[in-house]
Amino acid sequence: MIYLLLLAILPVILLCLFIYKKDVNREPKGLLAKMFIFGFLSAIPIVIIELLLGIFFSTKGETNFLILFINVFISVALIEEGFKWLVVKIFGYNNKEFDEVYDVIVYSVFASLGFACIENILYVLGGGIGTAIVRAILSVPGHMCFGVIMGYFLSQSKVNQNNGNYSIYTRNIIFSILFPTLAHTIYDALLFYAVETASILTILIFLVFDIVMVVLCFITVGKTSKIQKNLNKSIDTGVIALDEDGILTYQKKKEINYCPVCGHYVKEYNYCPKCGFKIK
Repeated sequence: MIYLLLLAILPVILLCLFIYKKDVNREPKGLLAKMFIFGFLSAIPIVIIELLLGIFFSTKGETNFLILFINVFISVALIEEGFKWLVVKIFGYNNKEFDEVYDVIVYSVFASLGFACIENILYVLGGGIGTAIVRAILSVPGHMCFGVIMGYFLSQSKVNQNNGNYSIYTRNIIFSILFPTLAHTIYDALLFYAVETASILTILIFLVFDIVMVVLCFITVGKTSKIQKNLNKSIDTGVIALDEDGILTYQKKKEINYCPVCGHYVKEYNYCPKCGFKIK
């Protein structure tokens, strides 16, 4: 039993360390521990709510993919990602330590892997070493990716909030819960459907989706972890933008003819008409 417990926890620890070490200016360990612990504890209300919703939106034995997709979205993905989002929004988003774009990705991943830890323990103790191996390759990295997606959009909302573009801020806040929920739904729905129907094609589609998601998330982590500009300084006198190399830069207020984010012509606008970034 001890070795199964270790096998369940090990992939979670390794991914946490990877995300943590990618951060040049690392976040306080106490704050990250809080994210992880509350992500872990979120399993309690999640399980209760999922059991209740499962009565009306069951994912067991369903072979209609559309119905399965809807049921997974409502009774699994939205509940799990919603509680992770609450942990990050309450304890991380407005924290003074959130001063770089990558920070909130770290928070989101730690909260997500906190939940994945308790979930993995329960599955592995019940399923054995085979389950441990499969989940270490698929499920745990999947939860990390959901956290990366969530953190990416929360970082974009923070940039726009600081620059006073509240419509784009609101849009990214919505995206920060919608897109990880959709990714989670697609992931689970394909997997559940493949199990119920023994469809080789569905298994292949699931594997392609999983590989693409993981690769894109690792690319996102690589790029955003290099952004070192402090988000909380000199906001009133200029704009924060991403340059062509993905590095966050600060630009003093002046006449700007092109959006520093997407390059669109913006001479007569206060906000970029294409991407919404604040120019003046």
